[in-house]
Amino acid sequence: MYTGQVDTISNRATWASKTYSLVDKADGTVTDLTNPALTVDIVVTVREMPDGARRHGYGASSAYGAVATASIANGKVSIPGPGFNWQFEDSDLSNLCPGTYRLGVKITINGFVVDLIIGTIGVIEGN
Repeated sequence: MYTGQVDTISNRATWASKTYSLVDKADGTVTDLTNPALTVDIVVTVREMPDGARRHGYGASSAYGAVATASIANGKVSIPGPGFNWQFEDSDLSNLCPGTYRLGVKITINGFVVDLIIGTIGVIEGN
């Protein structure tokens, strides 16, 4: 699992991630997510930080609500080879105020769920 600052993005531009691969730490092999024997689901979620939710007048129940989501199902996550990437359009990000947001990437392979990335992104006011 990766934890930490993932990226800094603009709230008025497309954000396309780099390609991420799943590498077995024990032997260095890469899991080929295009393997038809695997059932794969990937969800990328941008959430407001709990203090940001209160600052903007939302209740505690809204603190962890998704403000942007990319998934295989909505076409914003793709698997171009053994790895995967995501893309948020400017329209997905335009409602984000400048600040720090939580970013999570959850991957499910054949029913096994892993939090692959738990980190933050910085959002700046774009042009």
